[in-house]
Parts: sequence; structure tokens; C-alpha cells
Amino acid sequence: MGSSSNRSYTVSKDQKSGLWYAHMRGFSYVPIAGNFSQNKGEAMEYAKMYNGMPHKVEQIEARKREEFERYLAEE
Repeated sequence: MGSSSNRSYTVSKDQKSGLWYAHMRGFSYVPIAGNFSQNKGEAMEYAKMYNGMPHKVEQIEARKREEFERYLAEE
């Protein structure tokens, strides 16, 4: 697990949008693509994934996909 000590990931809140996102510690201006969320906990799951820890990203992505598909069906 040597790489996690060199590269650790955390979350920050974007001041303009109010959305939470994961990023490499020390580089808050470089968000990990695709992980912006209104929920801090969801952003933390992405940080856990990049830190090599157990995470729930697959469940989050499945829920987002279902919500998007429902949205498309309404149109």
C-alpha cells in the first residue's frame, strides 16, 4: 500500500457551485472527474476508492444512472 502514502485523496467543497468533490491532497484545484456531488459522503466514497480503501462508488454510480434514466423517460 505504498502508493496511498505518497498520494492521498480528500474532499473539498466548490465555493461557486456548492458541490463536493474528491481530489489529491494538496491539489484541490484538480478534481477527480465525474465525482461532483451535493453530498459530502458521496465525494468521500470516491476519495476512499482512490485511497485503495473499501468504498461504495459502484452503488453511487448505479443510483445516478437509474436517476438519469428515469429523467430521460419523463421527457
